Amino acid sequence: MIFLKNFLTKIYSEIVLMSLMFLLFFQLFSVFIETIYALNLISLSMNENILALLFLLSPIIFIFYKKGKEEFTDKTFVILGEIIIFCRIMNDFLYGQFKMIIAGIGVGCFLIFLLIYLKGISKKDDEQGGLKMGLILSFALLISIFLKTLGSTFDITFYILYQPIGWLIAISAALLLYSLLKGPQNIFDDEKNSRDYVSIKNKQNELNSSVSSKKLSALSISLISIIIIIYFVFSSPVVISRWTEGNYFAILLIISVEITVFAYLIIYKPYIISKISMKMIKIWNGLFILTLFLTILLNQSYFPPFYEEYPIVVSQTSQETIIPQIPLYTMLILFPIILIDFALLSRELIACKPNIRQLGASFTVASLFLLLMIFAVIFTIVWDYIPIIGPFFRDMYWFVFLVIGLAIGLPTFFVKKQTLIFNALNKSTKFKLKLIGTLTLLTGIIISSALIYELTPKKPSGSIDSIKIMSYNIQQGFNEDGIKNFEGQLNEIKKEDPEIIGLIESDFCRISSGNSDIVRLIANELNYYTYYGPKTVTGNFGLALLSKYPIKNAKTFYMYSIGEQTATIEAEIDINGETYNIYITHLGNYEDPSQRSQQITVLNRLENKENVILMGDFNFESDTNRYNMTVEELNDCWEIAGEDDGGFDMDDRIDFIFVSDDLSDNVEECNYLGGKNSDHPAVTVEIDV
Repeated sequence: MIFLKNFLTKIYSEIVLMSLMFLLFFQLFSVFIETIYALNLISLSMNENILALLFLLSPIIFIFYKKGKEEFTDKTFVILGEIIIFCRIMNDFLYGQFKMIIAGIGVGCFLIFLLIYLKGISKKDDEQGGLKMGLILSFALLISIFLKTLGSTFDITFYILYQPIGWLIAISAALLLYSLLKGPQNIFDDEKNSRDYVSIKNKQNELNSSVSSKKLSALSISLISIIIIIYFVFSSPVVISRWTEGNYFAILLIISVEITVFAYLIIYKPYIISKISMKMIKIWNGLFILTLFLTILLNQSYFPPFYEEYPIVVSQTSQETIIPQIPLYTMLILFPIILIDFALLSRELIACKPNIRQLGASFTVASLFLLLMIFAVIFTIVWDYIPIIGPFFRDMYWFVFLVIGLAIGLPTFFVKKQTLIFNALNKSTKFKLKLIGTLTLLTGIIISSALIYELTPKKPSGSIDSIKIMSYNIQQGFNEDGIKNFEGQLNEIKKEDPEIIGLIESDFCRISSGNSDIVRLIANELNYYTYYGPKTVTGNFGLALLSKYPIKNAKTFYMYSIGEQTATIEAEIDINGETYNIYITHLGNYEDPSQRSQQITVLNRLENKENVILMGDFNFESDTNRYNMTVEELNDCWEIAGEDDGGFDMDDRIDFIFVSDDLSDNVEECNYLGGKNSDHPAVTVEIDV
């Protein structure tokens, strides 16, 4: 026990501990939101599971805290931390509502844990508190990016094989918390905390008890907004890549290097931040908000209300034009301002010396803002299923992030000039070297891993006798029971080993799927060429084309839709000297009166073309006039060569692969398979080439 005590005391670091706790929060928050979304996705409606979001309002308990009782024991802080850690580990063994509740408890406890921490460091030197918060967030953000890069955008600690890594991280945090009780000094102690010093501080607290509630609420909302945008966007750089179809590696490189440079400045040269004027801070914030807004807006497509103006075609070459890239890379260069803001606003909040009831009230308002932003960003995806207010959020993705950006930038007007003055953290050179060395190592591994994953696929050499095509609606990565199932779906695809894959409902890189990207995961695992169709800023169903062979002339065209926006991928693939015209679609739901016109648009696009392969989720069955209209032009591969129905009722099938007349005699086999890995079967067709 003596050895353990000495060991824990030696390795204890407040910054490392809080960084790991922020990381666990990001992980639990991700699980919490995507599980609530999945449980509502199964019923295609908002149900009682949505009430779990009330866990986010946990700071409200401090409003009822006994007036005048300001102190917290180490044990309170440690117990809350250990609950968070327990919830993170338990989530690897739970499913459905149990997973949602445990994750919600962990998230709620973290918000309380964070307030106690802020209250604790408010008794210390104000300068150090802000620097610590900036460094803590930077460290947590970089570790999050590191884990997601290793897992090809999917946090590697959630893979069954690599879950022990997540447990090791959680156990490390638990040991650091334990050392807080055993160490000679803790977060709430300070060498100045003599009886006289405490008396002076109490008088200062009385003087500051009249601090403006508006100021505290604005500062709290801004801090929460920074956490929101970190989680929504920057902890998963692939989100920005899918917004814009920008170069994922370049985006990842810029963000990772900037985080490391910012951390270096905090550790070694914080006086550089002190040289930035408040005017420059405000201008920097304004430019960041503007370029973030433009990055999204310029990548959204305008959908007119008139049928005659469709289809709207967005080609792959138009996605690579320089104009949308200017605000993108400008925004990325300006990105460190949110880390600077977090340090400045934290310091300003700490300097206000709020009592715990004031903190509870201001963070309750901020948590309510967090709740509204979660609803807002998800409503931009599922607006068609939300009565009354849903239609407002159609194509309003840009608006949500404009609000978040303003919530970050505007409270900087409350920051006082002296808040910009920083002195170096009171740590040894050895400690600084270890910390910056760890950050540099993480960045190096991130860049190296991304480089390996992003290697250009090799086109197969020689001719082949046949190709297998797969159409698979993967329900945004969830299985039939609403459980995240990337691994099961990936294994199903690997087992079939198709040359061409059409993925439907592949709308990832959103908080509803933990900001991960199964399309990139599959492409990296199989080393396939890929084209992601509709950009994620459009808010419609995702479509993706993956191929062993290079994809040419890829484009997305949007069809007229009264309900949820629909689209189709159109591309060419050369095999054995022949060009195959590939189409992947997802029509609107059964009740959408524009569904027939959508299918007419698709059929018109492929008219007079040869070697046509049309696949997807058509949302109509084989006894409907839309199906009859389709088979007048094309051939249903199941009707030609159906073999295995996979246990699915063929009368209920809405997923099809159709081919043109010149390919109908070449269809050798068609199967429906996949079991419960998704709520749709995978459809495979083998074609003689």
